[in-house]
Amino acid sequence: SKIPTDRAAYGSIVVLYDLDRDEKVTYKLVTSEESEPENGLISTVSPIGQSLMGKEEGDEVKVKTPTGWRNFEITRLTTIHDLEE
Repeated sequence: SKIPTDRAAYGSIVVLYDLDRDEKVTYKLVTSEESEPENGLISTVSPIGQSLMGKEEGDEVKVKTPTGWRNFEITRLTTIHDLEE
């Protein structure tokens, strides 16, 4: 019940549009134990996960990645509450 219904948090599926590479990428925010970046499962404590936490659909996010800074726009956000319906 403490997980927000309108912002990215644990369990959210976030569709990002990469403003630099003109492509979409989808991540699910999970715990560090569940993390599998190669499969789109991003830890909430990773740099990408931390930058997404608390953000809403339409927000632009600047993320520091191992290959440098990347700019994303959140085009779709599905929270854990939406998945339970």
